[in-house]
Amino acid sequence: MVADEPLQAAGDERFPCRLRMTKQKDFARVHRENVFAADPTLVVRGSTNHRNYPRLGLSVSRKVGHAPLRNRWKRLIREAFRKIRRELPGGYDFVVRPRRGAEPSLPAIAASLPNLTRRIAVKWERKKK
Repeated sequence: MVADEPLQAAGDERFPCRLRMTKQKDFARVHRENVFAADPTLVVRGSTNHRNYPRLGLSVSRKVGHAPLRNRWKRLIREAFRKIRRELPGGYDFVVRPRRGAEPSLPAIAASLPNLTRRIAVKWERKKK
């Protein structure tokens, strides 16, 4: 590696700021719309965002467990989103929270997230009609 080359992530595997929900008003809009899907691992709420890419918001409360467990959930959800974001429907904001009592595992989250986000997209399409 040449000393002048900047360090870069392999391919496009980063999680850029534009894919993150950070503003309270965005979270409030998603909760106000009340379109959600759930399974034994995750609960996902969604709303349209008028962009051509999905954004992720996390909501991991103390009810889930102590701080290291909450942080593990957040890391795994972000990693799953980062890995499968091209499979997710674009144009939506998703707020993801784990189910109380569920065990955090990357394979379970990575399997759950695309299914739940697709269900939300279908619900939004029905709602438009």
